[in-house]
Amino acid sequence: MKRIIKNSIKLFVFISIASLPFISVTQLIGMNNFLDSFENSEYYLFLENEGLFASKTTDEEYIIILKSSHPDFKIEEDDSIIYWRNDGEIVCNKIKMTDTFGALKKYQPIDNNDITDKSIYENQIIGKVINIIDNNIWNSISLKIWEISIQKLNFNSFFNND
Repeated sequence: MKRIIKNSIKLFVFISIASLPFISVTQLIGMNNFLDSFENSEYYLFLENEGLFASKTTDEEYIIILKSSHPDFKIEEDDSIIYWRNDGEIVCNKIKMTDTFGALKKYQPIDNNDITDKSIYENQIIGKVINIIDNNIWNSISLKIWEISIQKLNFNSFFNND
């Protein structure tokens, strides 16, 4: 009987420790995004900033992005988005909605509280920044485990026999 209790405790401790990275990621990106990332893993990007967005973030951060191709993708005012500028540069800015012409939406980037004169159209948008996360050892481990899990253990992989 003691052996069964001892093994049960070991199993509980193991499951608890194995769950910690997922609990951490859930706290960082939110429960809805966490659950959706397993069902729609192809719509989430996890980037380590390597000076791409130096004006908005530091080199010591991770960026979680929801791609614009996601079925429930929606931009609201003051969201940070990543988009292609007309000169081909990738930029991260907060936006404010300006005009809607039928199905065509046009956004204005907000840069240092000044509105620039360049408009952003939906076809230029790569995705929306879900969260910018500090680069520390725990976040690195948690995000790497999450990224591997959504690619290898996503919802569709249970039903595909490939």
